Amino acid sequence: MDFIQGGELFQHLSDCQRFSEEKTKFYAAQVALALGHLHKANILYRDLKPENILINNDGYIMLADFGLAKVLATDPGAAEPNSFCGTPEYLSPEMIEGTGHDHTIDWWALGVLIYEMIIGIPPFYNQNKNKMYYLIQNAPLKWPEMGKHGLEVSPEGQDLINRMLCKDRKKRLGQTSDVDEILSHPFFNGINIDDLLDKKIKAPFVPVIKDIKDLSNFDSSITEMETGESIVAPASVAKI
Repeated sequence: MDFIQGGELFQHLSDCQRFSEEKTKFYAAQVALALGHLHKANILYRDLKPENILINNDGYIMLADFGLAKVLATDPGAAEPNSFCGTPEYLSPEMIEGTGHDHTIDWWALGVLIYEMIIGIPPFYNQNKNKMYYLIQNAPLKWPEMGKHGLEVSPEGQDLINRMLCKDRKKRLGQTSDVDEILSHPFFNGINIDDLLDKKIKAPFVPVIKDIKDLSNFDSSITEMETGESIVAPASVAKI
């Protein structure tokens, strides 16, 4: 795969703490396009989080890590996926309940990501994982207030997130017409999708990259780890 030197969106968000809604739109629209492309190929991504979004040299993003992706069966009457996987903060209610999931599981995760980019923390976060799962399944969304918290989310932003984080996946935004339904929401007004695809929109952040060996945009605790060879058991090699 290509060497993407701009680091993870996670690192950039951690440095900034939170993004403006305009900056959030730039990243969220690209993620939506990537997910929509996968869905058209009958693939569920199932592991959206800032750590899996890489920033390229030009400031545009790329989706990475398809270890939990699922190719959907197209046979009539095929059962829905029902495995339990993903990152706790980003799990949807149906994933926790084990009732099966469809393409809207990715739209739920994008709703969580948009909330986190604007506010700085996932919507149902709790240090106690079991309590967090309960909140995901049962709690309403909470919104910051300018007077109390020093920031607020626009009505369009609140409506988009509320509809993407609908606990009933059958009523969730994106259920009917997938990515077209997401990008046609008023929150994305003002961003030209064709210009975004052609990379004509100036990226709000362009990483500084000195040379081909520059790893400064990544977490040093990762880049300083020792590397080792992966040893494959002889019995496994014999099966290849």
